Amino acid sequence: MKLINVVPKDNYILRIFLDDDSIIDFDVKAELERIPCYKRLYDHTFFKTVGFKNKRIYWNDQYDFHLDQILERGKLVS
Repeated sequence: MKLINVVPKDNYILRIFLDDDSIIDFDVKAELERIPCYKRLYDHTFFKTVGFKNKRIYWNDQYDFHLDQILERGKLVS
């Protein structure tokens, strides 16, 4: 399984599109509360700069989430 697109939405939700046609909403805010050192992601402008490659979403070398985390904690949309 591989990421094909990531769209930042309101309330720190990332809509993640996978190559098996599934769509997952990943609540980054819940992760920010769990991982205090990620608090920079509360900056909306920075949050919207999210990128992806293979099985990882990232903002820079310091802030990222692996697809395994996303699948475990995300909500299947379709």
